[in-house]
Amino acid sequence: MKTKQLISALLILFFISTTQQSFSQNLFETDFSTSEFKISSETVDIRNYEIDVDDFNLDYDISEAPKSITESDAQDNAVAFALNMIAFGVGFGFTDLETLWCLHAAYYLRLAMLGNKALYASAGVGYNGISGDFITSSILDVSLKVLMFSLLAKRFQQVRAQYGVFAKYAFGSIDFENGYKNDITRLSLGILVGLHILLSPQWSLMVQTNLLTYQEQTTELEDNSEIKDSQTFGLINKNNLLLLSLVFTLPSRNRNR
Repeated sequence: MKTKQLISALLILFFISTTQQSFSQNLFETDFSTSEFKISSETVDIRNYEIDVDDFNLDYDISEAPKSITESDAQDNAVAFALNMIAFGVGFGFTDLETLWCLHAAYYLRLAMLGNKALYASAGVGYNGISGDFITSSILDVSLKVLMFSLLAKRFQQVRAQYGVFAKYAFGSIDFENGYKNDITRLSLGILVGLHILLSPQWSLMVQTNLLTYQEQTTELEDNSEIKDSQTFGLINKNNLLLLSLVFTLPSRNRNR
């Protein structure tokens, strides 16, 4: 009986020893790389941690942050009103019997800034013609203009109004169907209006016409006699040209001028 009890006790001790070794081996061979651990919020107190702001680079100047195109243009009149521009285009008009046309080019220089307005001077040249049943002409002209460019709205700078005065001197000849040819010289003064429409930072479109024109003309006949006359035009596109111009903004070295 004692022998059986002894054998039973030895078997129990062997089983316990084997089980303990197996459990210890499985515990140490566990792959902790794939294990997921959840830390209760109660185990970490963030009040025990301090963040030193000096460890972060906060040297960013907010004034250097990029602005929108609209804000930049509204605050920089040198962009809203170009310093200098060149324009070239065509024009047309009508009389009672003939059609007027021209090819023209001009240079624009900004003279002064006046808030939401800019004062410009312009020098231009043109080649004018008349097409009709009984008459044709070939006339060259040089012109000077003083114009005010005005923003229609602060938040809408793509379209500006134009208004000002001009002086023009022209010379050339008029040919008649019967073979006569008269040489002419012409001096014109007047008031013009128009629109300046921005298409891109470099390109824009101008539409101009004379609102009122006073004209003095000297006609030299073939017998060397002269005829002088003067007249005033007050109808848009009637004896007045409607000018269409494609404008290129020249790059400026000093944008703050």
